[in-house]
Amino acid sequence: MSWAGSAAAAVHTVTGGLSDLLLPQVCLTCGRDKVAEDGMCAACGRELLSLVSLPYCPRCGSTLGPNIPISEEGCPGCPTTLPRFGRAIRLGPYAGPLRSAVRQLKYRHSEAMRSRLGRFLAEAVTAKCPDERFDLVVAIPPHWRRRLARGCDHARVLAGAIARWLSVPVGQALIRVRHTPPQTSLSRTRRLENVRGAFAVSSRRAVAGANILLVDDVTTTGATASEAAKTLLAAEALRVTLAVIAKSEPPTAYAERLVC
Repeated sequence: MSWAGSAAAAVHTVTGGLSDLLLPQVCLTCGRDKVAEDGMCAACGRELLSLVSLPYCPRCGSTLGPNIPISEEGCPGCPTTLPRFGRAIRLGPYAGPLRSAVRQLKYRHSEAMRSRLGRFLAEAVTAKCPDERFDLVVAIPPHWRRRLARGCDHARVLAGAIARWLSVPVGQALIRVRHTPPQTSLSRTRRLENVRGAFAVSSRRAVAGANILLVDDVTTTGATASEAAKTLLAAEALRVTLAVIAKSEPPTAYAERLVC
């Protein structure tokens, strides 16, 4: 090792030690207890396990009731007009440690959380689609104004982490061409209208014939993801599968079955 390399290694060791002393390793989701594994304390780990073990609809991503069978055709809660993506893969409901994890990724730009969520979601994709080979991982892009305000395109960062775990290239052809107001307070019908025509493909050749894994952090009604999938399919993508960290839904859909 060169002198410069040795010096850099020494600095890294010292600063790492100071960081552990000044900023003790605590749970990345609750920020209180000591870490047990995967950056989470034991309590958050148990709650996360409860969230990700809940059965959900593979078409819309909604948590299923105890007596509702899992069907590739959808569930009673699916919208009348099914989303354009063919399947939804999620980790769990937008609650507890998953909600905290998304906020760490979105607002604090946590490198550790990006890596962990990327691995968790890649493992979920592999488990749900064991025989499927994806050609591209594509993030749902924000408009440049929103990206500038946030300082980071967290969906693309997450897509990059998933792509590395799956050994699949990241596609850059999906772009947002229209700035849209936040979807939070809108009904599903209004959400569909709000995002209509919001996306475009910069290169049809880049997506034509591709089996695409479309990535975002959270889905609610699926309107934004459906519009993005519609745009990709119009550019002759072969298939689009949605992968998200969490599905936002009322606590009544899952709260009674959580083990905390």
